[in-house]
Amino acid sequence: MRGVELTCPECGGQVHARLSKLDTRHFYHRTKPPSCSLANESLEHHLLKLELVTCARAAGFRAELEVAAPTGEWRADVMVFSPDGTRLMALEAQLSPIIVEEIAARTGLYERDGVRVCWFGFRPRPWVGTVPTLLVQAPEDRGQEWRVTVGLARLSTRPLSWSPVGTALSDAVSWMLTGRIVAHKPLSSARRVTDEGGWHEWAQGWTRSWNDEWRLWWTTPAYVALDAQGAREEAQARRRQQAQEEAEAQRWAIEEKERARKKAAKDRAYSAFWSRTGLNQQQWRYFQAIAELYFDRDLVFGAPDSRYGDGRPVYERNGPDDKQWTLVGVACPDPRRLRAWAEELPLLVPSHSELDTLTGRAWAPFQVYVFNPDTGEMDQERVLPATVSP
Repeated sequence: MRGVELTCPECGGQVHARLSKLDTRHFYHRTKPPSCSLANESLEHHLLKLELVTCARAAGFRAELEVAAPTGEWRADVMVFSPDGTRLMALEAQLSPIIVEEIAARTGLYERDGVRVCWFGFRPRPWVGTVPTLLVQAPEDRGQEWRVTVGLARLSTRPLSWSPVGTALSDAVSWMLTGRIVAHKPLSSARRVTDEGGWHEWAQGWTRSWNDEWRLWWTTPAYVALDAQGAREEAQARRRQQAQEEAEAQRWAIEEKERARKKAAKDRAYSAFWSRTGLNQQQWRYFQAIAELYFDRDLVFGAPDSRYGDGRPVYERNGPDDKQWTLVGVACPDPRRLRAWAEELPLLVPSHSELDTLTGRAWAPFQVYVFNPDTGEMDQERVLPATVSP
């Protein structure tokens, strides 16, 4: 470039060409102007932009530095063009501080104009991962390559989990320009990237908060599809779980309604039983005690049962641990509702008046026991059907 006068496209000032310590070709202002944005960029920024444009060109694309929108609303550090000449993707070196809202707005301007964008940086900032991002590392010695340190991830299954991927910057740029990787916001429950050991969240603490995480990262379309499939399967599992819970709740409601119905029927049966027999709770306890004393057995008196004339079936507990119950009689049945069972099961009543009533309704021999809770009287009698004179 000796003998050729070169000027800055931004300010028109004179610039010269030179090599960096890593043999990177770049330009510098002969006299640093006070208001030129290009002159105010750091050497790191210049070198990163040069590497990005070099990577894009090495991938077979036309790429230009400092390309502005026709409206002037944005200016790309590197603009990569499609074979038909349309703007394909902006590669932005973002090394200076910027707030999340501003970088999101700048990304939105690119998206509005149909231009994809990726932001490149060297170190953690609050905005990283809120927009398509790659963090990179410059080579320390000649012969080394630029590397991607953060921003690429792969998805593993069983269970779904993201893990970081490192690669050369040239490969990453080529992959994103050719569609082999895309910026993806996770859809499944696997929403964090962890290292291989799984002990720490990827980029943990970068945004000065242990709870922050990257919102999107670069990955292959196959992993995007796998993540979407995982999200669908999780949604299906949630729907199945919800259906099971709803079915369980419905079943519980039906059972609760049935329990309430049975309880109401049982309460009505007890109320009718006390009303018909004229016994109170204390008299009934005495009646039970006299019966157990008389038979010298461990008896259980069931609830009023319509199968036994609204009387209370009497069971004897026996067998291992008294778990076996044997029906041995019926207490206080309604004399008007006696059936064939009365011929086989002993009938227990609280008074002789009840005995007389049963006698008047006997069509076959009945075995009747009288246990009077007021006097403690115990009696038994075999009741025979009345004989009708010719």
